[in-house]
Amino acid sequence: MPDCSIVVCTCDAYSDVLAVFVALWRRYWPDCPFPLVLVAESAPDDAGAFARIFTNPRGATWCDMLAGALRELSTPYAMLLCNDYFLTAPVDTAAVCKRLEDCKRLGAASLRLVPVPPPARMRAAQLPGEDALWRMRPQSAYCVATQAGFWRREYLLGLAERQKSAWEFERYGSFDPATAERPLLLASRAEFPYIDAVHKGCWEREGLRMCRECGVPTRRHLPTLRRRFIECAKAFAFALFPLDWILAIQNRFAIGAK
Repeated sequence: MPDCSIVVCTCDAYSDVLAVFVALWRRYWPDCPFPLVLVAESAPDDAGAFARIFTNPRGATWCDMLAGALRELSTPYAMLLCNDYFLTAPVDTAAVCKRLEDCKRLGAASLRLVPVPPPARMRAAQLPGEDALWRMRPQSAYCVATQAGFWRREYLLGLAERQKSAWEFERYGSFDPATAERPLLLASRAEFPYIDAVHKGCWEREGLRMCRECGVPTRRHLPTLRRRFIECAKAFAFALFPLDWILAIQNRFAIGAK
């Protein structure tokens, strides 16, 4: 039996996005050795890609849905993905499985498969004697994130039980008391080829291109010029100031939703 499940979180409003996710998953990772599990409000039209589907009543929070699924899973590890993470190239199964083994061997609570945010921005330290693994500082901005990666299931469940939205999971979860216990939170070099295809409900250009390539109908659009300007301003602020400062201000005044 596999010791890891891949958990994909979605909602009904993102059914068009999920259809593209499934098409690209089948194209780029046909030999995935882990069961693909969907956490959603209702079952999708194409349910054949998923080993299990956990449906939830409308109005359930992102974290409530995730926690409910994690309680039902028996695998000790989970890879967490969002439905707008589109694969862009064939996945190196051996490399990904090696990182899961690293996660288990080192007793890590999580091992992120992409260096986002960059380790230098997070003041992460290279793990001695390991190949391209960085240790993130507990109680630091984005040491907890929804970026693709492996999690010890019980640790992920504990974080999800104490938050509501995906936004809170990252912003407040990074400073969750559980991270003060100094669990091993790791990040690796980019070993899972994907893009974040949707931002604030709008397509990124590459995401829209992939949607059209897959022939999936969508009413979702590219962001307006005003939204682009706001995002550029935010990117400038994030590049200029330490991440811990920014998240501390956002959390203190509950501003700046991601």
